[in-house]
Amino acid sequence: MPEDPAATASPPTTAPTASHPMAAHFYRAVVSHADVWRQRMDATTNWAAATTAGMITFSFGAPAAPHVVLLLSLAFDVVFLVMESRRYQIYDLWRRRFRTLNQCLIVPVLLGRPEAHPELSQEAIQRGLANVADDLGRTIPHLELSEAIGYRIRRNYGYIFALVLLAWGLKLELHPTPATSMADLAERAAVGTLSGPYVLAAIAVFLFGSLVLAIRAPGEQMIHWSVVPSPFSRLLSHSRSFVPGAKRPPAPPSEPR
Repeated sequence: MPEDPAATASPPTTAPTASHPMAAHFYRAVVSHADVWRQRMDATTNWAAATTAGMITFSFGAPAAPHVVLLLSLAFDVVFLVMESRRYQIYDLWRRRFRTLNQCLIVPVLLGRPEAHPELSQEAIQRGLANVADDLGRTIPHLELSEAIGYRIRRNYGYIFALVLLAWGLKLELHPTPATSMADLAERAAVGTLSGPYVLAAIAVFLFGSLVLAIRAPGEQMIHWSVVPSPFSRLLSHSRSFVPGAKRPPAPPSEPR
């Protein structure tokens, strides 16, 4: 018996819509994964904040308490920063998929007439969904570890580092007796056999490296579906297309019908 041509025909290649059952379940799963990794990042931030608060309290609890406790707190915060940055890399992986699904599935439904949007043609939607399909087989993060570290410094850990170093400076200034000169502060900064000026130089290098990573790291905000570049890139660029709050140039008037 000859086969029915309609039964053996290839399925249509049109992109699925937001009402498709698979799309709805997949969208919910992507949101859930992004939320879980976001919570894991919050956990490491809480660990860093609690560790910093405890060590600062201990350091100022007695004049005889060593100032090296605050430097140890800074070292713990760096460990937490690296851990959180690795989690942020995975979070960024799921966030990219979430944003692509929003652009290709949710936005056309909200607009009602997706063909009226210049960036939502059928080819663009199919290309975006194809990128998500290819990305599902990817386990290597898109974001480099150095970029993730810089972003977390800019968002959270820069404030923690500043608090620890401020407390460290006050500890050197106040304990065991108020310092009388910068030479006295430098002498008190010594750690074991390492003299104070070397410790201060190491802290200065650490601050400079953190600042460079922070200003070179990309942003997570978007303007018209384009990721906002790093502060360093925005300083070098004179284009307003990625500047937060910038408006698009007005569209040319349509021709009369």
